[in-house]
Amino acid sequence: MLLVYTFIFTYIFSARSGNETRPQYAVWLFCGMAVFGLFSASVMRACGVVLENPQYVTKVVFPLQILPVANLGASLMYTAIELVLVTVGVAIFHSTLNASALLTPVVLLPLLAMSLGVSWFLASLTVFVRDVSNVAVIVVSQFLFFLTPIFWKKEELLGKMPQLSWLIDFNPLAVIVENARRCILWGQMPDWRGWAIGMAIGLITMQLGYAWFMKSKRGFADVL
Repeated sequence: MLLVYTFIFTYIFSARSGNETRPQYAVWLFCGMAVFGLFSASVMRACGVVLENPQYVTKVVFPLQILPVANLGASLMYTAIELVLVTVGVAIFHSTLNASALLTPVVLLPLLAMSLGVSWFLASLTVFVRDVSNVAVIVVSQFLFFLTPIFWKKEELLGKMPQLSWLIDFNPLAVIVENARRCILWGQMPDWRGWAIGMAIGLITMQLGYAWFMKSKRGFADVL
């Protein structure tokens, strides 16, 4: 998929900057895809995490709230591997290694909190509204994918269409993706103000998702 996207957006749409080589653009693109993939993969898998383990609901006493956490951990492992590859790409194609990359786990904390909250909510909702929630998640995930600066650059958007700045301002995923690129690719400090806002949104989402899951799980056995 990285090769396909790189081909489309360098040869067909010319998304890269004039002073940026194709391998450098591929590293930039892959960094955004890896960060967003952590959110989308964990949320998508959360939809069926309770339905796929009915024995934990009906036959044994098990803390079901752990299932989305374990699911997020699996997604995080894949993302960690991808970000290691991004770092290798930076070392090869940018001829540098940035100490600020060590802040990447901190940068991803708002994303982890947000992903876990949404996962708890969807894991519970899918038990009661199965197909609708899956379809909705796919549509919303694709919608967010194109509204997040993964293929397009924030500076170019604001330069051409400043009226669309709300795509950045009201999209916490955009800030997280940009902060990851700042740390790993450019050797810059994160936007701490944006990080703090994203962290607040993530913690609120996590608390609400957990409260919803714990309240609704009492009805899982009756449905399953």
